[in-house]
Amino acid sequence: MDFLKLLRSLEEFLYELCTWFLFFPRTLYRVIVHPQRMAMYVDTELKQKIDHQFDDAISPPMFLMLAVLVAHGVELMMHQQVVGTGALSRSVFGNEESLLLYRSITFAIWPLVTTTHLLRRKHVPMTRESLRRPFFMQCYLTAPFAVALSTSMVFVRLPGEMSTMLGNAVGVIAGLWYAVVQAGWLKVALQRSWLNTILSTVWVLALGSLINITIGMILLSN
Repeated sequence: MDFLKLLRSLEEFLYELCTWFLFFPRTLYRVIVHPQRMAMYVDTELKQKIDHQFDDAISPPMFLMLAVLVAHGVELMMHQQVVGTGALSRSVFGNEESLLLYRSITFAIWPLVTTTHLLRRKHVPMTRESLRRPFFMQCYLTAPFAVALSTSMVFVRLPGEMSTMLGNAVGVIAGLWYAVVQAGWLKVALQRSWLNTILSTVWVLALGSLINITIGMILLSN
């Protein structure tokens, strides 16, 4: 019986894995082209029964983790893995699982900061339930940024001026896209003026970047 349960579990895992190859690029395209529509899609899907949620896409947190995994795959193909210099950094960067978990968390900081800012501005109590909907929306919006920014860093580390210029260009485009998308999302969510929205956008992006830079500096110095 245990063997049959194992086979069924493997069957479900294989099926889920195969659907990712179909739904990941499809979801990525939908988020890039229609970011605000996909944010509203999250709102609709979370009202469904759990078994029917995100039936034609990938759930937002999983989508963000897969985006990090895809970027890591590009890094492996280009032979540009980050190597830690200290004991702490080696323990994180020297292990594939730890590295992917670390990168998933660092990119998830932006959705968490933006969600927290939204709830504070709207004076909504922070609970697991109140955080879920905006955090899921933010995971969708952050995933393309995660793929593009991580890939751009790979090209920046490659030798040659052309690859460096390409990496910088991709990074700048990704940052601009993310800033515009965040501003549009915050404008709808906060229902404030554009000046107020832009200030909120600058704040959440700067705070998220500061947290990630601080974590990175701590890792590289230990």
